[in-house]
Amino acid sequence: MADMTELEASVRPGSPRFEISWDRKNKRLKVSLCEEAEQGRANAELVDGLSKALGAPVEIIRGHKGRRKLLRIMMGGDVLKTRLASICGEL
Repeated sequence: MADMTELEASVRPGSPRFEISWDRKNKRLKVSLCEEAEQGRANAELVDGLSKALGAPVEIIRGHKGRRKLLRIMMGGDVLKTRLASICGEL
């Protein structure tokens, strides 16, 4: 089975642009989404956008209807940390 990592994220739908950052205080990913939280469009943007940015499949495990999500990312923790650091800066 491939390496995978679970990661908490908070999302902000209806933002002007898709953006990924790291919340140091709460130790979770913050993702601004362009789509509104209607008919699963924001969740689809979250999964597609993160998958492209990280270069690995992403799925939502918990929080499909809320702003706080638990994500499963199909890569090991060390590789994920390196990729997030290159996207978000210091973690």
